[in-house]
Amino acid sequence: MKNIFNLLFILLWSISSCRQEVLPSKPEGILIVNSDKSVEKYITIQQAFEAELPKVKITEINLAKESLQNKVADINPFLIYTIGSKAYNQIEKTVKNKPLLFSSMINWQRFNITTNTYGVALELPAEMQFFMYSYLFPDIRTLGVLYSKKHNHQWFESAVVQAAEVGLALYGKAVSNTAEISAELTKLLPKIDALWLISDPIVLHNADQVQQIFAATAIVKKPIFAYNNLFSKYGAVLTIAADLPTMGRQAADLAQSILEMQLIDEEDKIQLPAGSHVILNLQKVREYDININYSALSSVENIIQ
Repeated sequence: MKNIFNLLFILLWSISSCRQEVLPSKPEGILIVNSDKSVEKYITIQQAFEAELPKVKITEINLAKESLQNKVADINPFLIYTIGSKAYNQIEKTVKNKPLLFSSMINWQRFNITTNTYGVALELPAEMQFFMYSYLFPDIRTLGVLYSKKHNHQWFESAVVQAAEVGLALYGKAVSNTAEISAELTKLLPKIDALWLISDPIVLHNADQVQQIFAATAIVKKPIFAYNNLFSKYGAVLTIAADLPTMGRQAADLAQSILEMQLIDEEDKIQLPAGSHVILNLQKVREYDININYSALSSVENIIQ
């Protein structure tokens, strides 16, 4: 009888040990999925994010080479942080039971956003940019924008309303592919005082496409307002850019709150970029003979003479 009890004890101990071995580990830390680490702005945001969380366990996987579902299961993070639209799209379709944090997504409203989604918007508030355009250039009353139907249709409809609120008219031409851009820009230019460049992967498909847009506006001396400092070298009259390191730090603050399971208000789950900087090309202003409000120059961080 004693032997039977001993055998039962060993059997139960073995079963208990097996169960302990297969129990899933407790979710821990943050998994970063970067759409493309060759993109400098993505790296800048990621570095700022990681620098704010030195005590948090952070793991990174390669979006192109890893099996997302298996890797996420193996790592078992508490939170997943995606950088760029491609990373968010793939993770959102693969992982359904973890908090998901994003940044650097063009027009985030077009993606599937759940109650477990948090993020930092890529675009600065349109109304803030419209106010700056009106403040600096009192004679510019009509703006034009090229946008792709796929990426920015909803955004454009909202921007039209916001422009009207500050006394500007916004005209848009939607394109489906790069072949349509030249013709649509030709139709748009006679109607507008300035062209507004927005983040759009079809309109700004490559450097050659960007140069063609700037060349077309230069012929008719119509200024370009842009969203990234890089466009200053092409001749943008004004750029109002979101500060990338600040976006990374904002995402890190959100991540810390999620890890600590703090209650985050609905209106704070998706945040607008908190920092920006403004570059004015005064040389182009003079070349195009644009009336400028010189008393507004105190709001400009960098002036190209």
